[in-house]
Amino acid sequence: MVQMHRQQVEAEAKNCSADQFFCFFKGNMIKLPQIVPHTHKSVQVLEGDGISVGSVRLWKILVGTPRVEVMAKDKIKTLDDETRTVSWTLMDGDVLQRYKTFEYTVSVSPIKGNEQSCLVKWSVEYEKENEDVPVPNDYLEYAENITKSMASHLVLNKA
Repeated sequence: MVQMHRQQVEAEAKNCSADQFFCFFKGNMIKLPQIVPHTHKSVQVLEGDGISVGSVRLWKILVGTPRVEVMAKDKIKTLDDETRTVSWTLMDGDVLQRYKTFEYTVSVSPIKGNEQSCLVKWSVEYEKENEDVPVPNDYLEYAENITKSMASHLVLNKA
């Protein structure tokens, strides 16, 4: 019997509107190695343009404490401008040595009463290879760090 698990983390992107953050995120994800080199070593677009549904990318990222380099091949599954949501599924790589399936979804929403900031919600759906495999907290922390780093980048560069 397949046992899917779901974990989520939320982070505030201060001084970035939901539209600003989402537009930059969806259109510039392949630039993450330049924006946050402390967590993103490289990205290679294997199919498509790297930013639209169906695109396949090969990432080398650093996760955990101490930081460990991880390779992940993903495919953009959905992209919804109206709900400011993107999801992708991992197709190959180090992560799938512990998890049979692994999918990320990120959604961005305005914060009521503070339209100049937004809430970024990351969720991970996964199936463990076995019961000894831990919850993927390192990957949720990684996602939270991306949010904070991108928000800082947008504020500093007025993008």
